[in-house]
Amino acid sequence: MTDRNAFAFLALRDILLVAAILAVWRTAAPVTVDPGPRGDFVGFLVGLSLGAAAFLFHEWGHWLGARLGSSAIQAPKSLRTIYLFSYDSKSNSRGQFLAMSFSGFAATAVAVWASYSLLPDGELASHVARGAILTLAFLTVFVEFPLVVWSVFTNTLPPVEVFDRAPTSVRPQTAPLSSTDT
Repeated sequence: MTDRNAFAFLALRDILLVAAILAVWRTAAPVTVDPGPRGDFVGFLVGLSLGAAAFLFHEWGHWLGARLGSSAIQAPKSLRTIYLFSYDSKSNSRGQFLAMSFSGFAATAVAVWASYSLLPDGELASHVARGAILTLAFLTVFVEFPLVVWSVFTNTLPPVEVFDRAPTSVRPQTAPLSSTDT
C-alpha cells in the first residue's frame, strides 16, 4: 500500500470513528445528567470518547502542518495505530518541524476552545471530555513543546520518528532440543 493510500484509509477510519463518537454523544450524553451509576458510567465513556476524538484532531493537525510544510513523512504499515505518520527528522528542516509541531498545537487549542464553547455545562460527559482534552493539552505542553524548544535552541531536530518503515526482522530460530538436553 502506498503512503497516499494509507493516508486515505487513515482519514476514512478516523472520519468514521469521529462520526460514531458524535452519534453516540448525541444519543447518550443527555443520560449523563441522570444521578447514579448509569449516568456516571455513560458520562465517563462518552466524555472519554470525545477526548479520543480530540486526540485524533491533534494528530491530523500535525499531519496537515507536515503536508503544508512539504515534510518527509511516512505512513504507518497498519491502520491499527494511533499515530498517523512518522516524521523523518533527518530529512526535514527546522522550519518544517516547527510547522508540523505548531499545527498540532493549534488543533489542540481549537479542541480546548470547542470543549468550553460548544459542550453543554450540565452533563457529566462534557466535564469528562473537557478533562480528557485538558490532559491532551497538558501532555502537548510538557511532552511535545520541549521538543520545539530543543529545536529552537540547538538548531537541530530531535529524533521524533514513531516507527521504522524498514522491513521487520525475523526472529532467530532456536535449535530444537536434542535428547541430551532433557
